[in-house]
Amino acid sequence: MPMRCRAISSIYEHAMRAALVALLVLVALSAAEAQVQSVKLFTPRLFGYFVGDVLEDEVDIRVDKGTELVSASVPQRGSINAWIEIVGSSVETEAVDGAKLYRLYLAYQNFYPAIDARQLEIPGFTLSFKSGDQIYPAQVRAWSFGISPLREVLPPAKASGGEYMQPDVLPLSYNVRGDATIAFALLAVALATLALLAYHLAWWPFGARKHRPFTEAARSIRKLMKVTEAEAAYREAFVILHRAVDATAGHAVFSEDVPSFLAQYSAFARLKDEFIRFFASSQSAFFSDHPAEAITAFGPAELRRFCDQLSATERSAL
Repeated sequence: MPMRCRAISSIYEHAMRAALVALLVLVALSAAEAQVQSVKLFTPRLFGYFVGDVLEDEVDIRVDKGTELVSASVPQRGSINAWIEIVGSSVETEAVDGAKLYRLYLAYQNFYPAIDARQLEIPGFTLSFKSGDQIYPAQVRAWSFGISPLREVLPPAKASGGEYMQPDVLPLSYNVRGDATIAFALLAVALATLALLAYHLAWWPFGARKHRPFTEAARSIRKLMKVTEAEAAYREAFVILHRAVDATAGHAVFSEDVPSFLAQYSAFARLKDEFIRFFASSQSAFFSDHPAEAITAFGPAELRRFCDQLSATERSAL
């Protein structure tokens, strides 16, 4: 009897220990499941592939907020075995209803030269997630796809092995004569338009033609004023503009000739006040005892603006 009691007691202790271990395992698994909520695998079609084809799948793992993916556990580019290789691997994250969703995109390229139709398996893998100091696994299952051969196992007999090879597909020829004609026509139109614009704006080589002296004067004064706005440059600018007025009229124009000049060239009539101020300031700049007053009355900036107005009027009217 005592030996039977001891045996029963020993069995009871082993049973209690096994139950405790099972309870601890269940607690650990429930804790892991609490962190990793779900793992879903989305595969492409599972048949009709050939050697060299790329298969792409998606793995969605939903975890508790604050749980982070261990990047080292993500499959990286490279060979898995002798016939399958990962050629693309990327991860996206998204917050969903208080949880965190990881989307893992994988691209596999098949290099198996099948001689008959068969099923091949993409192996599964385990992802690791971290929360605090704890690591939680997420198992991604394996999946299979069907592969077909490129040719039959026993092709018809040929007299020569070279007869199995098909000739190369010749590249299609494309007549570019029509496109070239259109391109040259558009180029000619563009050059003609550019020439007309250069003529209108008096660009080189049209800038020095005698019928646009104000345009040439405006260009010269602009260059002169960029160097300095000292009194000498200011007086020289007056001389340049006087010569442009004389060239336009065909004779020397003085202050008393302004009304007749504007009557002959009515396009400039709207600038009558500026002409009067220009000639008055010129009189002060060259023949007055106080030439600085001319700069105050008709300064360099205003002189440049007057030249630009004369040039624009000349281009549009003459």
